[in-house]
Amino acid sequence: MRQGSYLLRFVDVVLILLFGFIVISDIEEESLIDLPTTTEIEMSAPDIETVTYTGITRTGILFDERNDVRFRSLEDLREYLQARKNRYGADGYKVRIRANYDTPTSYVIPVADLCDELEIIKSIDVEITSSNG
Repeated sequence: MRQGSYLLRFVDVVLILLFGFIVISDIEEESLIDLPTTTEIEMSAPDIETVTYTGITRTGILFDERNDVRFRSLEDLREYLQARKNRYGADGYKVRIRANYDTPTSYVIPVADLCDELEIIKSIDVEITSSNG
């Protein structure tokens, strides 16, 4: 016999077995799955957050990106962040520290430590550029 005829007989046997199992299987109404129901909740106003975007250049210059404020030292930044935390409250106030790809971490870490000291939630963003110009 040729190779194709064996394959055809194999397919026939498999189909006969498949239909046999379908015929003898026990499908009942009780075996259906109960689908979950949904409930609608009332819409609530989103939490209001105030975020200060603190930028750090590769030369260590600190500034507030949105309010165009530059700081002469870390102490000036401390006073600025403390005043904003007092104004907006500790729960809804956050700081995003943004550094260029070439900013040394020695400038970023003190700002992060300052946020920890003032108990302000922080995140650190690093701008990455491609060298494939």
